[in-house]
Amino acid sequence: MRITPAMTLLLVLGLAQSAQAFWDPVTEQCKPPALEGTASAIDGDTLLLTTGSGVRTVMRLVSIEAPELHQECRIDGEPWACGYAARDTLDALVAGVDLSCLPCGYNRDGAMLALCTDGERDIGAEVLRAGMATSFAFFSNGMHAAESQAENAGRGLWQGDWVHPQVWRQGERLGEGPCHGCYLPQ
Repeated sequence: MRITPAMTLLLVLGLAQSAQAFWDPVTEQCKPPALEGTASAIDGDTLLLTTGSGVRTVMRLVSIEAPELHQECRIDGEPWACGYAARDTLDALVAGVDLSCLPCGYNRDGAMLALCTDGERDIGAEVLRAGMATSFAFFSNGMHAAESQAENAGRGLWQGDWVHPQVWRQGERLGEGPCHGCYLPQ
């Protein structure tokens, strides 16, 4: 059998896709030892983890961006406290469960980034699946699939109008003229 350039291209594309499925440049930075304990939500993407020895650590879930705590969104034109709703979603996910959080470095504000699981579930992916955050990493461990599930089902943020949290921090708000960085369903 003669290998054609088209066959070679298909093989290379297949290998690249397989590598992408298993390699994530964001979580590749997550290294043991894991911090283990119980947690409560500070906001929709930040936890206060308390270890068994009582050490408390603030950590931000890697690869997700939830609305700021005081951020408002809209559902059917009515204001909705989506920042508080995101926090409550995360708090419900971690209530009464033991977490294992792999440190993944620090963000530019000095907050520890972490990949946290409850033994079975990636907590960040669950926040995305609930529709209460967006993913900002290109590969991000299948995070885009979790976010797409929420968007397609119209869950959480995807049921109304909202400003991307990064744009909101820069001062953009809903209802104040043209909105750049807003999700406004048609």
